[in-house]
Amino acid sequence: MEDKKYLFKCINCGHETSEYCIKCPVCGGKMQIVYNNLTWKIENKIPSMWRYKNMLPLSKRLVSFGEGLTPLKRINGILCKLETRNPSGSYADRSSSAILSNLEYNSFKLNYIEDFALSFSYYARKIGKNVDVKVDPEMVDPQELILLSRLGVKISFKSNKDVLLKEITYDNPYTIEGLKTISYEIYEKSLKEYKIFVPAQSGTLVYAIGKGLYELKNMRKDFPEFELIAVKLKRTEIPEIINSSNYKIKIMSVSSEEAMESMIKLSKKGLNVKPLASVSYALAMIEGNGIAIITGKGKNSLNLTMKDTDLSKDIINLLSDGNKRTAYEIWLQLGKYSLKGVYRSLESLSKHGRICENFEMKGERKIKFYGIC
Repeated sequence: MEDKKYLFKCINCGHETSEYCIKCPVCGGKMQIVYNNLTWKIENKIPSMWRYKNMLPLSKRLVSFGEGLTPLKRINGILCKLETRNPSGSYADRSSSAILSNLEYNSFKLNYIEDFALSFSYYARKIGKNVDVKVDPEMVDPQELILLSRLGVKISFKSNKDVLLKEITYDNPYTIEGLKTISYEIYEKSLKEYKIFVPAQSGTLVYAIGKGLYELKNMRKDFPEFELIAVKLKRTEIPEIINSSNYKIKIMSVSSEEAMESMIKLSKKGLNVKPLASVSYALAMIEGNGIAIITGKGKNSLNLTMKDTDLSKDIINLLSDGNKRTAYEIWLQLGKYSLKGVYRSLESLSKHGRICENFEMKGERKIKFYGIC
Protein backbone atom coordinates (compact mmCIF):
# COMPACT_ATOMS: atom_id res chain seq x y z
CA MET A 1 0.00 0.00 0.00
CA GLU A 2 2.30 2.85 -1.14
CA ASP A 3 2.81 5.48 1.62
CA LYS A 4 -0.29 4.80 3.63
CA LYS A 5 0.16 3.29 7.04
CA TYR A 6 -2.52 1.37 8.86
CA LEU A 7 -3.13 -0.48 12.09
CA PHE A 8 -5.35 -3.34 13.18
CA LYS A 9 -7.91 -2.04 15.66
CA CYS A 10 -10.38 -3.92 17.83
CA ILE A 11 -13.97 -3.05 16.98
CA ASN A 12 -14.95 -3.74 20.60
CA CYS A 13 -12.32 -2.26 22.94
CA GLY A 14 -10.27 -0.10 20.56
CA HIS A 15 -6.94 -1.88 21.12
CA GLU A 16 -4.51 -1.16 18.27
CA THR A 17 -1.60 -3.21 16.96
CA SER A 18 0.59 -3.24 13.87
CA GLU A 19 0.55 -7.04 13.83
CA TYR A 20 -2.10 -8.93 11.86
CA CYS A 21 -4.52 -10.81 14.10
CA ILE A 22 -7.99 -12.24 13.62
CA LYS A 23 -9.14 -11.58 17.18
CA CYS A 24 -8.18 -8.88 19.65
CA PRO A 25 -5.40 -10.10 21.98
CA VAL A 26 -6.95 -8.05 24.80
CA CYS A 27 -10.69 -8.78 24.70
CA GLY A 28 -11.13 -11.33 21.90
CA GLY A 29 -13.19 -8.91 19.80
CA LYS A 30 -13.22 -8.61 16.02
CA MET A 31 -10.48 -6.61 14.33
CA GLN A 32 -10.61 -4.07 11.54
CA ILE A 33 -8.07 -1.96 9.67
CA VAL A 34 -7.78 1.79 10.31
CA TYR A 35 -5.68 4.17 8.22
CA ASN A 36 -3.63 7.22 9.09
CA ASN A 37 -4.69 8.90 5.87
CA LEU A 38 -6.80 8.00 2.88
CA THR A 39 -7.06 9.84 -0.42
CA TRP A 40 -9.72 9.06 -3.01
CA LYS A 41 -7.83 7.85 -6.05
CA ILE A 42 -9.21 5.41 -8.62
CA GLU A 43 -7.19 3.30 -11.05
CA ASN A 44 -9.68 3.61 -13.90
CA LYS A 45 -8.09 0.96 -16.10
CA ILE A 46 -8.42 -1.80 -13.48
CA PRO A 47 -11.74 -3.66 -14.04
CA SER A 48 -12.12 -5.06 -10.52
CA MET A 49 -12.39 -3.95 -6.91
CA TRP A 50 -8.64 -3.29 -7.04
CA ARG A 51 -9.32 -0.06 -8.91
CA TYR A 52 -9.54 1.18 -5.29
CA LYS A 53 -6.17 -0.29 -4.29
CA ASN A 54 -5.07 3.11 -2.98
CA MET A 55 -7.69 2.73 -0.24
CA LEU A 56 -6.95 -0.95 0.46
CA PRO A 57 -4.19 -2.95 2.17
CA LEU A 58 -2.09 -4.83 -0.36
CA SER A 59 1.09 -6.89 -0.12
CA LYS A 60 3.44 -7.45 -3.05
CA ARG A 61 1.16 -10.09 -4.57
CA LEU A 62 -2.27 -9.38 -6.01
CA VAL A 63 -4.68 -12.33 -6.22
CA SER A 64 -7.60 -11.29 -8.38
CA PHE A 65 -9.92 -12.98 -10.85
CA GLY A 66 -12.03 -9.94 -11.72
CA GLU A 67 -14.10 -9.73 -8.53
CA GLY A 68 -16.05 -6.57 -7.86
CA LEU A 69 -17.29 -3.86 -10.21
CA THR A 70 -20.52 -5.85 -10.28
CA PRO A 71 -23.41 -4.53 -12.37
CA LEU A 72 -26.39 -2.49 -11.26
CA LYS A 73 -29.62 -3.65 -12.89
CA ARG A 74 -33.25 -2.74 -12.43
CA ILE A 75 -35.43 -5.74 -11.59
CA ASN A 76 -39.14 -4.96 -11.41
CA GLY A 77 -38.22 -1.31 -10.92
CA ILE A 78 -35.74 -1.93 -8.09
CA LEU A 79 -32.07 -1.08 -8.65
CA CYS A 80 -30.08 -4.19 -7.71
CA LYS A 81 -26.35 -4.56 -7.13
CA LEU A 82 -25.70 -8.05 -8.50
CA GLU A 83 -22.99 -9.63 -6.36
CA THR A 84 -23.92 -12.90 -8.08
CA ARG A 85 -21.70 -11.74 -10.97
CA ASN A 86 -18.49 -12.34 -9.03
CA PRO A 87 -16.19 -15.18 -10.22
CA SER A 88 -17.59 -17.85 -7.89
CA GLY A 89 -21.02 -16.24 -7.85
CA SER A 90 -20.60 -14.89 -4.32
CA TYR A 91 -20.00 -11.49 -2.72
CA ALA A 92 -17.42 -13.31 -0.56
CA ASP A 93 -15.03 -13.28 -3.54
CA ARG A 94 -14.14 -9.72 -2.54
CA SER A 95 -13.05 -11.06 0.86
CA SER A 96 -11.15 -13.99 -0.64
CA SER A 97 -9.20 -11.70 -2.95
CA ALA A 98 -8.31 -9.29 -0.14
CA ILE A 99 -7.20 -12.08 2.22
CA LEU A 100 -5.10 -13.99 -0.31
CA SER A 101 -3.50 -10.77 -1.55
CA ASN A 102 -2.20 -10.08 1.96
CA LEU A 103 -1.53 -13.47 3.59
CA GLU A 104 1.18 -15.42 1.82
CA TYR A 105 0.73 -18.87 3.37
CA ASN A 106 1.36 -22.13 1.54
CA SER A 107 -1.77 -23.71 3.00
CA PHE A 108 -4.86 -22.54 4.81
CA LYS A 109 -7.22 -23.97 7.41
CA LEU A 110 -10.69 -22.68 8.09
CA ASN A 111 -13.97 -23.57 9.72
CA TYR A 112 -16.83 -23.99 7.29
CA ILE A 113 -18.89 -20.84 6.82
CA GLU A 114 -21.55 -20.92 4.13
CA ASP A 115 -20.56 -19.04 0.94
CA PHE A 116 -17.19 -17.94 2.33
CA ALA A 117 -15.61 -21.42 2.57
CA LEU A 118 -16.49 -22.17 -1.05
CA SER A 119 -15.35 -18.79 -2.35
CA PHE A 120 -12.07 -18.85 -0.43
CA SER A 121 -11.32 -22.44 -1.45
CA TYR A 122 -12.07 -21.61 -5.09
CA TYR A 123 -9.61 -18.70 -5.02
CA ALA A 124 -6.93 -20.53 -3.06
CA ARG A 125 -7.05 -23.61 -5.29
CA LYS A 126 -6.84 -21.41 -8.41
CA ILE A 127 -3.40 -20.23 -7.22
CA GLY A 128 -2.28 -23.70 -6.14
CA LYS A 129 -2.74 -23.41 -2.37
CA ASN A 130 -3.88 -26.30 -0.19
CA VAL A 131 -7.03 -25.80 1.85
CA ASP A 132 -8.30 -27.76 4.86
CA VAL A 133 -11.93 -27.07 5.79
CA LYS A 134 -13.38 -28.14 9.13
CA VAL A 135 -17.05 -29.00 8.70
CA ASP A 136 -19.80 -29.41 11.26
CA PRO A 137 -22.02 -32.01 9.52
CA GLU A 138 -25.11 -30.54 11.16
CA MET A 139 -24.47 -27.07 9.73
CA VAL A 140 -23.10 -27.66 6.23
CA ASP A 141 -24.93 -27.05 2.95
CA PRO A 142 -24.69 -30.47 1.21
CA GLN A 143 -24.34 -28.90 -2.23
CA GLU A 144 -21.43 -26.75 -1.07
CA LEU A 145 -19.81 -29.79 0.53
CA ILE A 146 -19.86 -31.58 -2.85
CA LEU A 147 -18.37 -28.53 -4.58
CA LEU A 148 -15.63 -28.25 -1.96
CA SER A 149 -14.77 -31.89 -2.57
CA ARG A 150 -14.58 -31.31 -6.32
CA LEU A 151 -12.19 -28.43 -5.74
CA GLY A 152 -9.77 -30.83 -4.11
CA VAL A 153 -10.19 -29.39 -0.64
CA LYS A 154 -9.34 -31.55 2.37
CA ILE A 155 -12.52 -31.91 4.42
CA SER A 156 -12.56 -32.96 8.06
CA PHE A 157 -15.78 -33.47 9.99
CA LYS A 158 -15.44 -31.83 13.37
CA SER A 159 -17.85 -29.83 15.47
CA ASN A 160 -15.32 -28.22 17.80
CA LYS A 161 -14.23 -24.60 17.38
CA ASP A 162 -10.57 -24.97 18.30
CA VAL A 163 -8.41 -22.35 16.61
CA LEU A 164 -5.99 -23.89 14.12
CA LEU A 165 -2.58 -22.63 13.10
CA LYS A 166 -3.01 -20.07 10.33
CA GLU A 167 -6.77 -20.44 10.54
CA ILE A 168 -8.79 -18.17 8.29
CA THR A 169 -12.21 -16.95 9.36
CA TYR A 170 -14.90 -14.89 7.66
CA ASP A 171 -14.69 -12.41 10.55
CA ASN A 172 -11.35 -11.16 9.32
CA PRO A 173 -10.06 -7.57 8.98
CA TYR A 174 -9.26 -8.19 5.32
CA THR A 175 -12.82 -9.44 4.77
CA ILE A 176 -14.13 -6.05 5.84
CA GLU A 177 -11.70 -4.30 3.49
CA GLY A 178 -12.78 -6.39 0.52
CA LEU A 179 -16.49 -5.95 1.19
CA LYS A 180 -16.31 -2.20 1.77
CA THR A 181 -15.50 -1.72 -1.93
CA ILE A 182 -19.22 -2.24 -2.65
CA SER A 183 -19.82 1.21 -1.15
CA TYR A 184 -17.03 2.70 -3.29
CA GLU A 185 -18.63 1.30 -6.44
CA ILE A 186 -22.04 2.72 -5.53
CA TYR A 187 -20.55 6.14 -4.79
CA GLU A 188 -18.57 6.16 -8.04
CA LYS A 189 -21.79 5.71 -10.06
CA SER A 190 -23.26 9.01 -8.76
CA LEU A 191 -26.72 7.49 -8.43
CA LYS A 192 -29.91 9.26 -7.42
CA GLU A 193 -30.89 6.47 -5.04
CA TYR A 194 -29.60 7.16 -1.53
CA LYS A 195 -30.95 4.16 0.37
CA ILE A 196 -28.86 0.99 0.45
CA PHE A 197 -30.59 -2.22 1.56
CA VAL A 198 -28.19 -4.92 2.77
CA PRO A 199 -29.03 -8.45 3.97
CA ALA A 200 -27.80 -8.76 7.55
CA GLN A 201 -27.22 -12.28 8.78
CA SER A 202 -23.86 -12.05 10.55
CA GLY A 203 -23.79 -8.26 10.06
CA THR A 204 -20.27 -8.23 8.61
CA LEU A 205 -21.38 -7.20 5.12
CA VAL A 206 -23.46 -4.22 6.21
CA TYR A 207 -20.76 -3.21 8.72
CA ALA A 208 -18.14 -3.27 5.94
CA ILE A 209 -20.32 -1.17 3.63
CA GLY A 210 -20.81 1.26 6.51
CA LYS A 211 -17.04 1.45 6.99
CA GLY A 212 -16.61 2.28 3.32
CA LEU A 213 -19.27 5.00 3.51
CA TYR A 214 -17.64 6.45 6.63
CA GLU A 215 -14.28 6.61 4.84
CA LEU A 216 -15.90 8.24 1.80
CA LYS A 217 -17.56 10.83 4.02
CA ASN A 218 -14.14 11.80 5.37
CA MET A 219 -12.46 11.76 1.95
CA ARG A 220 -15.05 13.45 -0.28
CA LYS A 221 -16.68 16.86 0.14
CA ASP A 222 -19.39 15.91 -2.36
CA PHE A 223 -20.37 12.79 -0.41
CA PRO A 224 -24.17 12.32 -0.37
CA GLU A 225 -25.57 11.05 2.93
CA PHE A 226 -26.64 7.50 2.09
CA GLU A 227 -29.19 5.83 4.33
CA LEU A 228 -27.74 2.41 5.12
CA ILE A 229 -30.33 -0.19 6.08
CA ALA A 230 -29.56 -3.62 7.53
CA VAL A 231 -32.41 -5.96 6.61
CA LYS A 232 -33.13 -9.04 8.68
CA LEU A 233 -35.94 -11.55 9.05
CA LYS A 234 -38.51 -10.81 11.74
CA ARG A 235 -37.89 -12.48 15.10
CA THR A 236 -34.18 -12.89 14.44
CA GLU A 237 -31.48 -11.24 16.53
CA ILE A 238 -29.73 -8.03 15.57
CA PRO A 239 -26.07 -8.78 14.71
CA GLU A 240 -23.90 -7.35 17.48
CA ILE A 241 -21.27 -5.90 15.13
CA ILE A 242 -23.80 -3.39 13.73
CA ASN A 243 -23.83 -1.51 17.04
CA SER A 244 -20.11 -0.75 16.63
CA SER A 245 -20.42 1.01 13.27
CA ASN A 246 -19.11 4.58 12.93
CA TYR A 247 -21.66 5.08 10.16
CA LYS A 248 -25.32 5.07 11.16
CA ILE A 249 -27.05 1.80 10.26
CA LYS A 250 -30.82 1.57 10.39
CA ILE A 251 -32.27 -1.87 11.17
CA MET A 252 -35.47 -3.08 9.52
CA SER A 253 -37.19 -6.45 9.18
CA VAL A 254 -39.27 -8.38 6.67
CA SER A 255 -41.35 -11.50 7.17
CA SER A 256 -40.34 -14.95 5.98
CA GLU A 257 -43.26 -14.82 3.53
CA GLU A 258 -42.01 -11.55 2.04
CA ALA A 259 -38.50 -12.99 1.73
CA MET A 260 -39.80 -16.12 0.00
CA GLU A 261 -41.91 -14.10 -2.43
CA SER A 262 -38.85 -12.00 -3.31
CA MET A 263 -36.75 -15.12 -3.77
CA ILE A 264 -39.28 -16.41 -6.30
CA LYS A 265 -39.39 -13.07 -8.15
CA LEU A 266 -35.60 -12.98 -8.39
CA SER A 267 -35.45 -16.61 -9.55
CA LYS A 268 -37.76 -15.73 -12.44
CA LYS A 269 -35.09 -13.22 -13.50
CA GLY A 270 -32.40 -15.90 -13.41
CA LEU A 271 -30.99 -15.07 -9.97
CA ASN A 272 -30.33 -18.01 -7.67
CA VAL A 273 -30.68 -16.64 -4.13
CA LYS A 274 -31.49 -17.97 -0.68
CA PRO A 275 -34.35 -16.57 1.43
CA LEU A 276 -31.92 -14.74 3.73
CA ALA A 277 -30.26 -13.11 0.72
CA SER A 278 -33.57 -11.93 -0.73
CA VAL A 279 -34.54 -9.77 2.26
CA SER A 280 -32.84 -6.67 0.83
CA TYR A 281 -34.90 -6.91 -2.35
CA ALA A 282 -38.05 -7.61 -0.33
CA LEU A 283 -37.68 -4.41 1.70
CA ALA A 284 -36.70 -2.34 -1.35
CA MET A 285 -39.95 -3.49 -2.99
CA ILE A 286 -41.88 -2.29 0.07
CA GLU A 287 -40.02 1.02 0.42
CA GLY A 288 -40.18 1.64 -3.34
CA ASN A 289 -36.75 3.20 -3.81
CA GLY A 290 -33.10 2.45 -3.16
CA ILE A 291 -30.38 -0.04 -4.01
CA ALA A 292 -30.77 -3.69 -3.02
CA ILE A 293 -27.56 -5.66 -2.52
CA ILE A 294 -28.18 -9.12 -4.02
CA THR A 295 -25.68 -11.56 -2.55
CA GLY A 296 -26.75 -14.74 -4.36
CA LYS A 297 -26.04 -18.39 -3.69
CA GLY A 298 -22.84 -19.03 -5.62
CA LYS A 299 -22.35 -21.12 -8.72
CA ASN A 300 -23.42 -24.75 -8.70
CA SER A 301 -20.42 -26.10 -10.60
CA LEU A 302 -16.80 -25.32 -9.71
CA ASN A 303 -15.09 -28.65 -10.39
CA LEU A 304 -11.52 -28.66 -11.70
CA THR A 305 -11.66 -31.59 -14.10
CA MET A 306 -13.06 -31.62 -17.61
CA LYS A 307 -13.21 -33.58 -20.85
CA ASP A 308 -11.98 -32.09 -24.11
CA THR A 309 -14.61 -31.50 -26.77
CA ASP A 310 -14.22 -30.43 -30.39
CA LEU A 311 -15.36 -26.96 -29.36
CA SER A 312 -12.85 -26.65 -26.50
CA LYS A 313 -10.04 -27.87 -28.77
CA ASP A 314 -11.00 -25.34 -31.44
CA ILE A 315 -11.03 -22.53 -28.87
CA ILE A 316 -7.56 -23.50 -27.61
CA ASN A 317 -6.25 -23.66 -31.18
CA LEU A 318 -7.73 -20.25 -32.01
CA LEU A 319 -6.26 -18.60 -28.91
CA SER A 320 -2.85 -20.20 -29.40
CA ASP A 321 -1.84 -17.26 -31.62
CA GLY A 322 -1.46 -15.22 -28.43
CA ASN A 323 -4.22 -12.71 -29.16
CA LYS A 324 -6.95 -11.97 -26.62
CA ARG A 325 -10.56 -12.15 -27.77
CA THR A 326 -14.04 -11.63 -26.40
CA ALA A 327 -16.52 -14.52 -26.42
CA TYR A 328 -18.36 -12.87 -29.29
CA GLU A 329 -15.16 -12.56 -31.35
CA ILE A 330 -14.34 -16.23 -30.70
CA TRP A 331 -17.84 -17.24 -31.79
CA LEU A 332 -17.57 -15.21 -35.00
CA GLN A 333 -14.15 -16.58 -35.91
CA LEU A 334 -15.05 -20.22 -35.23
CA GLY A 335 -18.23 -19.83 -37.24
CA LYS A 336 -19.81 -23.24 -36.63
CA TYR A 337 -20.95 -23.31 -33.00
CA SER A 338 -23.78 -21.65 -31.10
CA LEU A 339 -22.92 -18.54 -29.09
CA LYS A 340 -24.37 -20.19 -25.97
CA GLY A 341 -22.12 -23.22 -26.50
CA VAL A 342 -19.06 -20.99 -26.88
CA TYR A 343 -19.87 -19.19 -23.62
CA ARG A 344 -20.27 -22.49 -21.76
CA SER A 345 -17.02 -23.90 -23.13
CA LEU A 346 -15.11 -20.71 -22.29
CA GLU A 347 -16.45 -20.79 -18.73
CA SER A 348 -15.39 -24.42 -18.32
CA LEU A 349 -11.93 -23.86 -19.84
CA SER A 350 -11.39 -20.88 -17.56
CA LYS A 351 -12.47 -22.74 -14.41
CA HIS A 352 -9.98 -25.48 -15.14
CA GLY A 353 -7.08 -23.12 -15.82
CA ARG A 354 -6.84 -23.99 -19.52
CA ILE A 355 -7.36 -20.37 -20.52
CA CYS A 356 -7.27 -17.13 -18.57
CA GLU A 357 -9.81 -14.35 -18.27
CA ASN A 358 -8.74 -10.73 -18.40
CA PHE A 359 -10.87 -7.67 -17.99
CA GLU A 360 -10.46 -4.26 -19.55
CA MET A 361 -12.41 -1.07 -19.13
CA LYS A 362 -14.05 0.50 -22.18
CA GLY A 363 -15.62 3.69 -20.92
CA GLU A 364 -17.67 2.53 -17.95
CA ARG A 365 -18.07 -1.00 -19.28
CA LYS A 366 -16.13 -3.97 -17.91
CA ILE A 367 -15.20 -6.18 -20.90
CA LYS A 368 -14.00 -9.77 -20.51
CA PHE A 369 -11.28 -11.13 -22.79
CA TYR A 370 -9.97 -14.69 -23.08
CA GLY A 371 -6.46 -15.84 -23.89
CA ILE A 372 -3.85 -18.52 -23.26
CA CYS A 373 -2.40 -18.22 -19.75
